[in-house]
Amino acid sequence: MRLSRTPWLFAVPLLGGCQFLPHHEFFKAPENEPNPAWVRIVNYTQHSELFQFENGVRTGGLIRRNEFVLVHTQDKGMPKAGQDLTFNYYETQVRPDLETHVDMSYIGDRTDSCTVSARFTPKAGRYYQFLMESGYGVGKCTLYPTLIERDENGPGWHLSPNPDVTYGKGSNESQTSYFMELYRDPNYQGFNPGR
Repeated sequence: MRLSRTPWLFAVPLLGGCQFLPHHEFFKAPENEPNPAWVRIVNYTQHSELFQFENGVRTGGLIRRNEFVLVHTQDKGMPKAGQDLTFNYYETQVRPDLETHVDMSYIGDRTDSCTVSARFTPKAGRYYQFLMESGYGVGKCTLYPTLIERDENGPGWHLSPNPDVTYGKGSNESQTSYFMELYRDPNYQGFNPGR
């Protein structure tokens, strides 16, 4: 009796289990850190990553808790510093005095994308914010790393540039690239069987 090859082509992935599904590492905030630093990532949280390095070992990953989370905001009570933050930001504790990388990416619907990577070493008790701006037609991503600091005279908070940040590609800007060059033309509609 000879078995057809077709069923085996389907059986192998099914018997292989979950190893063929995407697997992502996720950032996990430190649980018992006595004096943490704080990081807020604003915009494009679905494509942002946070890594920390200790003794050459990298930990962290995507800041979203799993592949299917539709919630864009995690508010842990960091000072807003006069900003109207209502959607798409993520706040977390990080371990101080460790090299930390924040990678933020914009991925558009016309196969356009750009990524900016920032490196810094957070200090205990300090607040840090990383805001990225981009979008279709802009042609670039720009990352704005800031410190959230208490006002000298009064109870308020303000943002000030963070001079201690370096960048993976040497700049806080990244030019947009296209996975499919045809989409660079804004008049190109792509394949749409409903038209």
